Formats: sequence, C-alpha cells, structure tokens
Amino acid sequence: MRFIKVLFLLALFVFSILFFSQNNDVLLQNLTLILDIPYVATLHSIPLPFGVLILTAFVAGCLLTMIYFAVDKFRGVAKLKECRTRMASLEQELNSLRNMPISEAPSFSSTETKEEENL
Repeated sequence: MRFIKVLFLLALFVFSILFFSQNNDVLLQNLTLILDIPYVATLHSIPLPFGVLILTAFVAGCLLTMIYFAVDKFRGVAKLKECRTRMASLEQELNSLRNMPISEAPSFSSTETKEEENL
C-alpha cells in the first residue's frame, strides 16, 4: 500500500510541475479582485498573479478540510470514551449480578400448579 501511495504522490508531483510549466504565462497574469456592495462600498485588492490566487485557494481548502476532520476525530474520540465508560459500568454490573447468591424463590410455574391443585 505504501508503494501505491508513493507512486500516486510522484504522479501528482509530475503533473503539477507540467501544469505550472505549460501554463506559466496564464498563471503570471495579474488579477484584481473586486467586492461591490451596493450602496455601501466597493473594495479592490492589489493586483495579484493568478497562480498565487489559485495556490491560496488550495491552501485555504486544505486547512478547512483538516479542521473539519480534526473536529470529527475529536467527536469520535469523545464518543468512544463515553462508550468505553458505559461498557465498563455495564460489565461491572454484570459481574456483580453473576456473583449474587441464588435465592430459592418460588417460580411462576410452581405457583400456578399449586393454585390448580387447590381448585
């Protein structure tokens, strides 16, 4: 499995180098972002190369995905801890019930037969 991961990462690296080398002139074009809020303001960014914007969007997406999965992992760990605590208490209850002495109480079927005999 590790071999497949290394091959995949190598292929991704080669394709990204090919993409950036073949599209160098497009990625170096400057782009100004504009946010127009009607009746309030119009905001302009400084001219940035298109490649920087793509890279920034990619990194922001990676960070948000990592945060999402980290929160999900922490929730899973908390749920696992809760389940293990509950399982331990239930095992303790089961062991205490196993160790209880058995009392000789009349069963339901024996009381029915006694009542039938009395009739």
